[in-house]
Amino acid sequence: MKKTLLAILATVAMVACSNDEIVREAAPEAIGFDNAFVNNSTRSVNDPSLTIGTLEDFAVYGFVENAVLFNGNEVAKNIENDDLSQAWKYAGTQYWIAGANYDFYAVAPYNGNWAIKTGTTPASTGAQISFTNVNGTQDLLYSGIVECEGEVSGNDAVAFTFKHILSKVKFSFENGYNASTATIRVRDIKITNAYATGVATLGADAATWDEQDGVITDGVAFGNAYDDEATDAKESAEVAYAYGDTYESLNERFLIPSVSRDYTVSFVVDLYINDQLIDVNAKDNETGYEHTATVTFAPQAGHSYDIKATINATNIDPNHAQEPIEFTVTPITDWGTTESVEGGNDDEDNVVIN
Repeated sequence: MKKTLLAILATVAMVACSNDEIVREAAPEAIGFDNAFVNNSTRSVNDPSLTIGTLEDFAVYGFVENAVLFNGNEVAKNIENDDLSQAWKYAGTQYWIAGANYDFYAVAPYNGNWAIKTGTTPASTGAQISFTNVNGTQDLLYSGIVECEGEVSGNDAVAFTFKHILSKVKFSFENGYNASTATIRVRDIKITNAYATGVATLGADAATWDEQDGVITDGVAFGNAYDDEATDAKESAEVAYAYGDTYESLNERFLIPSVSRDYTVSFVVDLYINDQLIDVNAKDNETGYEHTATVTFAPQAGHSYDIKATINATNIDPNHAQEPIEFTVTPITDWGTTESVEGGNDDEDNVVIN
């Protein structure tokens, strides 16, 4: 279950000295940030998602009674302190004011190809950030809005639960090429027309996207759907997969959420017969069947997608379906006979040896 926690830290020091009734004022309490939690699921492939283990910093925005308290200040992990209440630190200490209303939100990572478009107003009114997706490897997190009231004492640290607000994609390819001596491998998987920029409006608990524009210049590369450690032709054939096997792309990548649209996907399929790579498209020292396909879907914020395809004889060659090799037999004429010699069998040809 996802949950958003809010807390605040405080210490009250009241000391009576000798016979005098001297009471020291409560020491002002610093606003602290607790150990942030990242809602995340992991996979066996290379997943670039930020987790609680890899999140190192975030930008915090905070407001007290409509006054700006934090305006994108960096909050970084304090690796020298194992105390969760002191796990994060920032420069320029701010303090809790008893009875004052606060709201906070945060975006991570601190430097992550995003910028506040509007938001130097109380967080409860929402803010907008612009984001540039350079190559699909940068995650983007949002905390939701945390509201609270300053207490005289007992304030705990503000705790954020970050959510992923991009969409995450991977590919899966099944070998449906049903030939006993054949294996395939899929490589150079790429989405070539992913949006380059978008604007996210940060709501109370989630983000909505619009103003998507542009195309990532070099596309979003997912790598290969086989073992990249092969070093020669034999090993390459050994990591190709047999009929019925499925391989995932080695990399997961991020897309900017959008309404339903057509995404252009390109990839290359190599075909091996008895571990021998078949040169079907010799061009600039390249081999393999070069594919361009269209995938239509609406990537949503915080959702992960597995785009699946089956490679078989009808589609391995993008230009035409392959036909099965068949054999036919033409009947031969009846066994002929020659004139029989004495004592011979009329059903057999007889050869007279002189």
